[in-house]
Amino acid sequence: MTQAVIYTRFSPRKNAEDSRSCETQEKLCRKYCKDSGFDVKAVFRDEALSGKDLDRPGLWQAIERIRKGDVLVVYRHDRLARDVYLSEVIRRAVKKAGGHIEAVNGGGGNGESNEEVLIRQVLAAFAEYERKVIALRTKYSMLAHQKAGRRMSNHPPYGYKPAPEDSSRLVEDENEQLVIKKVIELRKQGMGWSAIARWLNENGFPARAKKWSHVAIMRIIERYAPGLKNR
Repeated sequence: MTQAVIYTRFSPRKNAEDSRSCETQEKLCRKYCKDSGFDVKAVFRDEALSGKDLDRPGLWQAIERIRKGDVLVVYRHDRLARDVYLSEVIRRAVKKAGGHIEAVNGGGGNGESNEEVLIRQVLAAFAEYERKVIALRTKYSMLAHQKAGRRMSNHPPYGYKPAPEDSSRLVEDENEQLVIKKVIELRKQGMGWSAIARWLNENGFPARAKKWSHVAIMRIIERYAPGLKNR
């Protein structure tokens, strides 16, 4: 009997398909294995992790358990990865171990024919594109909320501080806004990240950390003057 290793990944999203819990995914995978005549020998999971994240102990442990003739079963192919390159890296690792991958909701891409490989790659490419769109929408949504004065985390972005009368909202920090203007001015003059950080430190401009770093300068430019990033 073919031995199966089940892998599930949970990433909370508004989309119901993407938000199936690891328990629900495992239940569907076990049913698929039973219907396919597979014997489940192990189950691994990663929770609240992105499909582009390489640091997924559950996934790599699942691949380590694969032996010749085994099958790695997932609910959908994008549970493995939402990145085309990473998806192929994972697939090759499983193949090298002597196994193959099957998805409960595979969309016709479980085999190894040229057509099925193409289907998988198209699905992976779409999942990667979808991830980038979601990330972009989230980024601009957060920026819009911040401009409207809504506090998004316990660490306000540089240039803002909690409102004295309502800590759930943000107001501009006058001193930090002056620093932002200076950073943008220096960047327009052609100064690099490290040079700006050094100038601020030497001229006594206070930083939230002990001193200014090139990373902190880059983040300010990315947030407040992205057009100057590659200047």
